[in-house]
Amino acid sequence: MPKPVQNIIIAGAGGNVGLPILEECLKASLKVSVLTRPGSTSKFPDIVKVFTTDYSPASLALAFQGQDVVLSLLGLSAIGDQQYALIEAAVKAGVKRFFPSEFGLDTASAQVLAAVPPFRVRAELIDTIKAKQAAGSPMEYTAVVAGLFLDWGFFVGFLGLDVEQRTAELWDEGNVPFTATNLSVVARTVVKILTDAAAYEASRNAYIYTGSVTMTQTELLAATEKATDAKFAVTRIESQKLIAESSAKLAGGDFAAMLPLVQAVGFARFHGEALTDLRKYGLFNEKFGITDGSIEEMVATMLKHRFELPYVRYIAPTP
Repeated sequence: MPKPVQNIIIAGAGGNVGLPILEECLKASLKVSVLTRPGSTSKFPDIVKVFTTDYSPASLALAFQGQDVVLSLLGLSAIGDQQYALIEAAVKAGVKRFFPSEFGLDTASAQVLAAVPPFRVRAELIDTIKAKQAAGSPMEYTAVVAGLFLDWGFFVGFLGLDVEQRTAELWDEGNVPFTATNLSVVARTVVKILTDAAAYEASRNAYIYTGSVTMTQTELLAATEKATDAKFAVTRIESQKLIAESSAKLAGGDFAAMLPLVQAVGFARFHGEALTDLRKYGLFNEKFGITDGSIEEMVATMLKHRFELPYVRYIAPTP
């Protein structure tokens, strides 16, 4: 069967999320273009067409001509004006579908937005697309919610473990379930949508939820201790105290305080609810046969191949 779409353009193709998606798109023989900023040092295969843009209407109109899909993989700091510019240009160019810069926490959840207020801009972007649709635009959207990134988070310490130092920081008792997705699964799911008519239709104007595993910090620690044959030194984080402190700092303009609030949405309960346990929504990747192994298998694989692609991309450099 023919693919639902063929021409894809990616904003943010050189980032942690963008690279695996770009690679999967090329494997699927999709025609891929990328947007880069002036002065960018990112390099792409010769088969990829590169458009340099300052996000002006004229430069985006040229890049979006003939494109079926826009994948916006911009970081949070670039989501505001730049992504609004992408949406405007995509509508004018007749783009069929827009993937906004989601790929993380569930911004369809009012509790998540209350916990991490800067993420409200992501929900507002969806509202902007809906307003365009109400005004007659046929452009659709798909918002991908991946929870926490498993492989990236494991290697940079975001999930609470320091494999080199054999230490772990657990929030409270470390028993709150959260869903995490390997970046390869995010990429394969996106490409499934772009190449499979049923997946394309099932994701039309929808939030979709992905997951490689749903686990607790304690379960992740146990799997890592088993794989390394080592006992980790554990410290405990008082979630409510850190949430209160970080919320106050963020309200005062300290945007570095957003990081622990994102972790809190994964590792703490809010009004008794585990906000990043995405199983309740049904995992889109599993519906279409995209799965990983057990947490024990994934941890063992990450550690065994940590200095190979793709994992070596995520390892923090030694100071």
